[in-house]
Amino acid sequence: MLDWRHEYRQAALDLDALAARARLTFCGLSACVDATISLHDAMPVLHGGGNPQAHLFGDLLRDRAVAGRGGEMRVDWPGGPDWLDQRLRFRHALGGTGPHAARVLTHLGAPALLALATRSPEQLAVLDPRIRLAVDGTPVEVARLVPTSPDVPKIYIFEFTAGRPLGGQVLGRSSRIIVRFNDPGLEDDAEFAGTSGRLAGEAGAAVLSGYNGVGGGDMQAALTLTRNLIAGWQRPEPLLIHLELAGYDRDAYRDAVLDGLAGQITSLGLSLSEYEALMPAPAPLAEGMAALALRLRLQRVCVHADNWAAAVTTGDPERERRALLTGCLLAGNRAATGTVATPQGAHAEAIFEAPPAARALPAPWHFIAVSAPFLPSPATTLGLGDTFMAGCLLVLGQAV
Repeated sequence: MLDWRHEYRQAALDLDALAARARLTFCGLSACVDATISLHDAMPVLHGGGNPQAHLFGDLLRDRAVAGRGGEMRVDWPGGPDWLDQRLRFRHALGGTGPHAARVLTHLGAPALLALATRSPEQLAVLDPRIRLAVDGTPVEVARLVPTSPDVPKIYIFEFTAGRPLGGQVLGRSSRIIVRFNDPGLEDDAEFAGTSGRLAGEAGAAVLSGYNGVGGGDMQAALTLTRNLIAGWQRPEPLLIHLELAGYDRDAYRDAVLDGLAGQITSLGLSLSEYEALMPAPAPLAEGMAALALRLRLQRVCVHADNWAAAVTTGDPERERRALLTGCLLAGNRAATGTVATPQGAHAEAIFEAPPAARALPAPWHFIAVSAPFLPSPATTLGLGDTFMAGCLLVLGQAV
């Protein structure tokens, strides 16, 4: 078996050089404040608080955790946020794919520009002060800004841990359940749109996300906003435009996003569960990913699981492999430490399992898979997919 620890030590040695050469990454279009708690700590309150809706909510969370399902869901409980805030002690943290990516890249010393229209006191407080937002056509560090909008509803995160009991059963998987009680929509940041258009020539990649937060709102308006934003990124060399999919309340919402952005985006990232929901036919992984890429007119599709990551690409397969290793390295380190940090290699307790087997695909496609450093009981499950994605784009956004 390949010496994966050696592979990850080498990937760690390359980080400084990658950051020094990195081009600008645009990070949008979702942002929020996460209210986070252990589901193991919350469950006695949910089931013992004398509120029937809270009890049903606890049942819903418990059933997902016992099934090993994380992901995101919308809950129709108008009084839920107030009830939870009054009875549970949440930790407030950064939320949203764009902000997580910007945090990782900024920590490493790579340039990033974050789309953020909701510049509220709570939102600015959870951002790394070095992250840059667009102000009057110029990227400006958050540390220099003051809030310009009121606070908005938070997103609630319930983490659960493998090996710990819940509802009379010992859990087999660690993950988190993301709960929202409203549809926040996209970050429609006019400053970001104008500034990113002006700086498009300096960029190497762009992240798009947050469409699941549109929910039953005006999806066509959200897609039009996105297409107009992409149209402003005119440059001689095509920009890598990556959509990180996430989980949707209804398949129709997800499909509207994919169909509406087909031919606009060049790269798609999704978790294994999201991929299986999208491609339920029992085709081999490589062939299924390539079929998805062809359907959506993509150059790249990436799937990340707990213990491996894989991609199909029309690009350089060695570069893609380096991207997957960098993403897994950063995500694995965050899982081990509970925060964004610069790793020296894979964590000492990480487990390596065989990744999906290599398969030859018809030209111009390549299939690449790597083993990820897996921790059954991580320090956190928050932001791991977004951290992985940021590491991939750090490599793929480099000048060729």
